[in-house]
Amino acid sequence: MSDPIKAPACHLSWTVTKVSRRLFAVAATLNGADYDFVGNFQSLREAHAAGRLYASNLAHHQLSTHRLISKAA
Repeated sequence: MSDPIKAPACHLSWTVTKVSRRLFAVAATLNGADYDFVGNFQSLREAHAAGRLYASNLAHHQLSTHRLISKAA
């Protein structure tokens, strides 16, 4: 059995804030402290979908980068 790759722990979440009657702002984080602004969306459904997608893509990118660094070491 090969050595398992140790992945960094992450706190995958996003927040949706109602800005106005039909506008929702989204921010996402991997560590619970540093948030990236994702964008403004016209519906709550779109806002949550965008936050979920952004956070997921961010986590996959971080994991891929970690694997490349581990292989190089």
